[in-house]
Amino acid sequence: MSDDRKVQIRNFIDSAELKRDSSINKLDLSSAMMEQSSLLVHYGELHAKAARQVDDVEIILENTIAAVYRRLRDDAASAGEKVTEAQLDKTVTRHPKVITAKKALNEAKQIESVAKIAVESFRHRRDMLVQLGAYERKEMEGEIAVRLRESRDERVQSDQNAVLAIRRAAIENQQ
Repeated sequence: MSDDRKVQIRNFIDSAELKRDSSINKLDLSSAMMEQSSLLVHYGELHAKAARQVDDVEIILENTIAAVYRRLRDDAASAGEKVTEAQLDKTVTRHPKVITAKKALNEAKQIESVAKIAVESFRHRRDMLVQLGAYERKEMEGEIAVRLRESRDERVQSDQNAVLAIRRAAIENQQ
C-alpha cells in the first residue's frame, strides 16, 4: 500500500439517540405510531451505510495485503533471498499495515452489528406499538361498554320511576 493514511471508520449510530428514538411513551401512542416508519427508514439507511463501510474496508484490506505481499516478495527478490509462500503469508499477516486494516475491518463490522440491532429494535418497537394499540382499543371498548351499561341502567331506573309515578297517580285518582 503506497499510502500510509489510516483507514477512517465512521460510527453511524449514537447510542443515546437510539435509546431515545426507540423508547415508547404510553401516554402518546399516536405520535409514536406516526414516527415509527420514518425512524425505521432512518436507521435502515444507517445500517446500509455501515454495511457499505464494511465492504469498503474489506477492499482496503485486500489491497493492503496484496501491496504488502508484493513489496515483501520484491524486497526478497532484490536481496537475492528465496522465500516460501508460507513464510510470506506469515510475514504479511504480521505486517503493521495489514494489522491496522484488519482492526479497521473489525471496528467497521462492530458498527454494522450495532446498526443491524438498531433496525431490529424498530421492528420490535413496531410490534409493541401494535400490541399497545390493541390493548388501548380493548380498554376503550371496555370503558364504552361500562358507560353504555350505566346509561341503560339509568334509563331503566328512570323508566321505572316514571311507571311508579304514573301508578301512584292512578291510585291517588282512584281514591
